[in-house]
Amino acid sequence: MKFLSDDLDTYAAAVALLAVHGAISLTDAVLIGYSGRRSKEQDHRAASALLEKLCHARRVDGSGLKHLVWLLARKTNFAYGDRRVDRSEVKAAVLMAERFQAWVYRTFPEVAREDQSSP
Repeated sequence: MKFLSDDLDTYAAAVALLAVHGAISLTDAVLIGYSGRRSKEQDHRAASALLEKLCHARRVDGSGLKHLVWLLARKTNFAYGDRRVDRSEVKAAVLMAERFQAWVYRTFPEVAREDQSSP
């Protein structure tokens, strides 16, 4: 996502979609790391619901979920929309993905560790 962000004229839609899929993958990593399972639903909003339940169960701040929800709400448009994704949408998607990642790493710091097999 960050690499392609240097050329938004060519890769705008790809960058936006990578922002969404990066957040989905990070959600899966948290869910697998903390509960041993991830959502298998086609609708990725189910994963955000599972992550919200995990936040409640662990009694942690779930405020970062809003970034994931924002991205998921735009996934279909980014992937299949009839109109071209504009620069402001792409920049917003990248910002939301970065904010979601920062929240995940603060809230579930074990996910950010590379030297540990499971959190």
